[in-house]
This record gives sequence, structure tokens and C-alpha cells, in this order.
Amino acid sequence: MNLKESKGQQLIIFIVILVVLLILFFRFPYKSNREKIKQLTARRDSLQIEVQKAEAARARLPELQEKIARLEVEWEKAKKMLPKEKEIPSLIQQISNSGTKAGVSFILFKPSGPNPKAKYAEIPVQIKVASGYHQLGKFLSNIGNLARIVNVPSVKIKKGSKEKSIEAELRAITYTVAKRKEVRRGAPPRRR
Repeated sequence: MNLKESKGQQLIIFIVILVVLLILFFRFPYKSNREKIKQLTARRDSLQIEVQKAEAARARLPELQEKIARLEVEWEKAKKMLPKEKEIPSLIQQISNSGTKAGVSFILFKPSGPNPKAKYAEIPVQIKVASGYHQLGKFLSNIGNLARIVNVPSVKIKKGSKEKSIEAELRAITYTVAKRKEVRRGAPPRRR
């Protein structure tokens, strides 16, 4: 190849321009595009992981919905056992009726105001009855079988004024749901 010929010179100039263009291409657009490709690949991988987690959650959805349904049924049962403030008089009437059915005579029946706790309130009731042992046992059994929760944490028994009779001082506690804490019903809303 003769460099003095115009074809040889054109070929060398063409090769030099081609090399310069390749260097510029790899130096600027290719390098920035390579960084974008890395970022997009990382983003794609993270999105694939999120999609896999979402698909796993979707697969568990029927199980979780069933669990929520069971918990709602249990919550409804618990709400029936924990009266609201306005239902307390009827509960106290049920306790009184339980004593009457058992054959105990009430000497004292004194409900107190509610004692608020974190998620519920306690309503103590002082009860003093005169009866026989069996009637007292039946009365306590009747209280334990009420649809509402009534706890009798202390019972003091002493001899009564009549033969084969006793006097019992009971402290009964019933519970209500706290007013300020409301439990949301159903599943939380899905994020989109």
C-alpha cells in the first residue's frame, strides 16, 4: 500500500476517524448507558422480589380471610360477654335473679362505679347474702353460667343467725369494653 496515493490516504483517514468515533462512543454514550443498565437491572431485580412477595401474600389471602372471619366470630362472642355501659342494669338484674332462683336472701347488693383499665373497665358489686351452703353454691354456679363475664374473686363465709344458715360476703366483678378503644372491623384496606 502506498501512502502517497489518495486511496491509501483516504483509507488511513477513514480508519483514524473510525477509531476516534469508537473511542468517543465507548467513552461517553456507552459508559452512561452501562450505568443506566446497571440501575435498571437492580430496579428490575427489586421489583421481581416485590412481585414474588405479593404473589406469596396473594396465595395466603384465603387463609388470612378465613382467620379474620374466625376472629370476628370470636370478637362477637366476646362482645356478648362484655356488656356496654347501658347493659349493666340488665346484667345486675340477671345476678339478682340468679340469687333468687338459688334461694338466697340478699342482705346487701351494692354496685359501684366503673374502674377504667387499659382496654376494659371493671364494675365491682358488693353482695351480702344469707342462705344455706348448697344455696350459696348454686348461686355461685348460676353466676358462673351467665352469658356475661362475672368474676367472684373473694367470698367470706360466716355462721348465720339461724340454725344451718350462713352469711356470705361476695365481691363480684363484671367487665365492660372501654369506650375510647374501638376495634376496627374487617380486614385493613389494601395498598395499591
